[in-house]
Amino acid sequence: MDSKAEIAPLIPHSASIAGQVWLLLTDAELWTVAPGHAYGLIAITVVDLLAYTLFSPRFQLRRRLLALWALIKLALFLGDVLTAPEFGTTYLEFAAYLFSLPGYVVAVVAQPAVIATSLLVSRGRIKSASA
Repeated sequence: MDSKAEIAPLIPHSASIAGQVWLLLTDAELWTVAPGHAYGLIAITVVDLLAYTLFSPRFQLRRRLLALWALIKLALFLGDVLTAPEFGTTYLEFAAYLFSLPGYVVAVVAQPAVIATSLLVSRGRIKSASA
């Protein structure tokens, strides 16, 4: 398979990292009200950066691990809504707040794209334009 197609999962993975960093840099509430969540997001971002660094397009297991990590992150990001009572808000209010943050939206939306591209490349369903 062409290496251009094999790096396809790195595009949404990069977007995810950018969204997470954006969230860390711009959400003052994250740091003042939920510093534990901020440090958790830092840990997730560090793992993402390590995954990005260690990603080998020709190693199929790593692509599948990247898809699994994206699935875990999606569950964590969406599960964050369940912590609403901890902050004295309803689930709906907290979800509305989270989805009003562009960095959060980018991070959440990127996960299904990472999963899809990782699995499609692993199965040979994504090929480069020159193929």
